[in-house]
Amino acid sequence: MQGRLVTLEWPGDDDWAAIASWLRPGSPAAVLSGDWELLGAAEVEQANRSGRVHHLVIRTKDGAGIGTVSYQRSGRIGGFTVGGAIGSPELWRRGYGAEAVVLLVDYLFHQLDAHRVQVTTAGYNKGIIRLMTKTRFVVEGILRDHCYLDGAYHDSIVWGLLRDEHYASLKPSADNRVLAVGLADFVDEDDKTQARAILTEHLAATRRTALAGYLDDEAARGHDPAPATEAAPVPGSAPAAAPARGAA
Repeated sequence: MQGRLVTLEWPGDDDWAAIASWLRPGSPAAVLSGDWELLGAAEVEQANRSGRVHHLVIRTKDGAGIGTVSYQRSGRIGGFTVGGAIGSPELWRRGYGAEAVVLLVDYLFHQLDAHRVQVTTAGYNKGIIRLMTKTRFVVEGILRDHCYLDGAYHDSIVWGLLRDEHYASLKPSADNRVLAVGLADFVDEDDKTQARAILTEHLAATRRTALAGYLDDEAARGHDPAPATEAAPVPGSAPAAAPARGAA
């Protein structure tokens, strides 16, 4: 997935340790996200291979891995939860993480048929809260005392984005600069049109399909309704009058 600043790539064998280091408890990214789950490289790899979570590596234009975004299914069909982290604080506030999340969200809606995407942010994370307020994500709830930092509990904010809201967000405007990116289609529209034309031409020329037997049966029966049969007289009723002579 290619953006203006970063590219998202599926992890290779050498990436699991880096992902684990970016997310380790006490790392700057983990502190600001409020996530303190202890996972080593092997556990991160296993979680991905099992399908419990899917990480992608954020790479800059020179190919350097600087962080990760992730998604996992949640709720009913079509629901996803996403997260992300840029490893080094020196690379924060440069737009890398914001664009990476944008690319991931668009991938979920445009390629995985997502209906709803959710993000949970720590209530003390000024940068990410400011970023979310510039998107079409809607504040859906507050998780009270959900994070613990510096000797105190803090709330978390749940943000949600629905499918129609996402596609509306792809229209650039003065107050909508974060989500107005949108991935290019994987297959060009002209190729899709040509593929349909090739199939249409083939069917018109050969009519060779697995439905031939069903279509032949329909042709043999015809499409006219079954001929009407003369109705039996209702008991006790008078017989129908014969048509008058000379009647057409």
